[in-house]
Amino acid sequence: MKMYEAILDILEKKGNATIPVICQEMSEEDHSIVSERQYLVEPSYIQTLVSSNNELFLVKDDIVSIRPDKEPVMMTVVLHGYPGPEMRVRIDFKRNTFTYFEWHLDSKASEPLKVGRFGSVEDFKKKLYPLKLWKWEEDYQTEGIVVDGTSWSVKLKTKGKTYESRGLDSFPNQWKKFCKAVSILVGKEFSC
Repeated sequence: MKMYEAILDILEKKGNATIPVICQEMSEEDHSIVSERQYLVEPSYIQTLVSSNNELFLVKDDIVSIRPDKEPVMMTVVLHGYPGPEMRVRIDFKRNTFTYFEWHLDSKASEPLKVGRFGSVEDFKKKLYPLKLWKWEEDYQTEGIVVDGTSWSVKLKTKGKTYESRGLDSFPNQWKKFCKAVSILVGKEFSC
């Protein structure tokens, strides 16, 4: 676990926290990053880390928080390739729940529901931060005419802003990692 991930983890559990509280939590919790280094985390180190990662963290009156425009609340993902299927995932980060819907044009393609292993919304959320969806372009299009390509859309609502991105046969650089994270969450291959 990277140090900023440990800070995110603490802020997720505790809410906003001061730097000394974060240091204390890192010393008490079983964070692999701290045990690997075998020393207590100094407040100055946390201050430097939080200040240098100001895209994710906000420091006001010595209290550290996750920036509201980066803290996920709700996400909707739609993926459709011709001739199908169309897959939709809706993730509610506040309730730690998700729904998965799959629709096929071919009636022969339907299968009985299977009991499977699903990932956790918390783990999925941790994978989102490094993907930086807030930097994705609004529209990804391939050049030329596309007859039977893959269309997709992602809508991420945070506490402070909503980010929307979509495309047709063109994807952001992090797309494969994103699809892998969604696949782990829903317990089923999420790609076309």
